[in-house]
Amino acid sequence: MPTATGLPERLDMEAAVRQLKNGEVVCYPTETFFAVGCSAFDVYAIERVFQAKKRSGSMPLPVIVGSREQLSMITDVQSDIVRALADAFWPGSLSILVTASAAVPAILTGETGRVAVRLSPHPVARELCLSAGVPLVSTSANISGRPATTEADRLDDELVAATGGVLDLPPAPGGGKASTLVEIAGPDAVRIVRQGPVTEDDLQAAGFMVHS
Repeated sequence: MPTATGLPERLDMEAAVRQLKNGEVVCYPTETFFAVGCSAFDVYAIERVFQAKKRSGSMPLPVIVGSREQLSMITDVQSDIVRALADAFWPGSLSILVTASAAVPAILTGETGRVAVRLSPHPVARELCLSAGVPLVSTSANISGRPATTEADRLDDELVAATGGVLDLPPAPGGGKASTLVEIAGPDAVRIVRQGPVTEDDLQAAGFMVHS
């Protein structure tokens, strides 16, 4: 919530983790832009992310993990190709659509049963996941239709007012394209759902077939 001065509350890591564990929504840096998120398993907090962004509840939200081990909290499916993609590109700007486990609220997946997950290369985002003990919702911290930002001071006041505060620790987000999003299209094949920093050439060079 805003402080008495009207500025968003700035959180340290301990305070941000405490907010997340209390079911709050927090803004935090990622490799590209500031994100707004919460525990990937807290349906009420997820609803508040949608409300803060003024985003349709029918749209799925992406998730980040702080380690490869946290992936098993998101999906029960043991997939050789998901492991191979993670080996090749994580931590990095590659999001993989995986089958959501029963623990993942349907609202997070947009009722699709799948969730986009990545191991962020941003050290603060990873530490936040690990310290909170859960994967985190990680969607750009902007009201839908407005631009995302790499600067905490430029976060939308209305959005920040709907959160428990802002974690602003270096390094600053670097901007650029949102993560590449892929879905599994076969035992050693993927389909690019959203173009991003990891290119088709990068995927093929790592040994994956890319279907159109």
